Amino acid sequence: MLQIYVTPLSSAANKVLYLANYLNLPYEKHTINLSKGEQKQPAFLKINPYGRVPAINDNGFCLAESNAIIRYLADKHQSPVYPKDLQQRAMVDQWIDYASQHVMLALGKIMYNTHFYQSSGSPIDERSLEDGRKFIGIHLPNVENQLSQHSFVAGDSMTLADIVMLSALDVCEVCNVDLSSYKHIVAWRKKLMNEPFYRNLHENFAATFNQITGKTNATA
Repeated sequence: MLQIYVTPLSSAANKVLYLANYLNLPYEKHTINLSKGEQKQPAFLKINPYGRVPAINDNGFCLAESNAIIRYLADKHQSPVYPKDLQQRAMVDQWIDYASQHVMLALGKIMYNTHFYQSSGSPIDERSLEDGRKFIGIHLPNVENQLSQHSFVAGDSMTLADIVMLSALDVCEVCNVDLSSYKHIVAWRKKLMNEPFYRNLHENFAATFNQITGKTNATA
């Protein structure tokens, strides 16, 4: 059976779980406690020598990096969420990269300097926080424009691009990124968050975050 190694506050890990749920794959979920250093233990390093989550062990085939994992799983199970057509696949890859390299990276700066800086014992990096807010303000209008023309991120059907973008945007509520002015993003996101693949993992990321950390949403 497919083994998936995650930590619940990782958007990258959650995208793998969203896809596994979407594809109705049987799997065992292993939660790795990063604060206890379980990702650096020899048993886990055999799965992922980088010592990071997510990672999978698919009957002896071990793979890390979330986007590589979801592409592998979609291809293995011949799912249309990762099209075979060259141009359609290129468009999906374009939006996977956009979500990962632009949207998630900008939100990661905000999230780190809103919450996670505390656990690392570091001060808030005001420049990084400012950059995150600046760049998310640049990138979200491009996503909004795309969704104003299509039902899904890479076109008119559900693809891996939606899984990646959805997981990237999960942190918005806990770091007070207001999406209300992006009506197409809000409608698309609401639709997907009500789907079983999402609800079978959690009600929403903010609820999981608050349950685990004991925090409420905070403004940096």
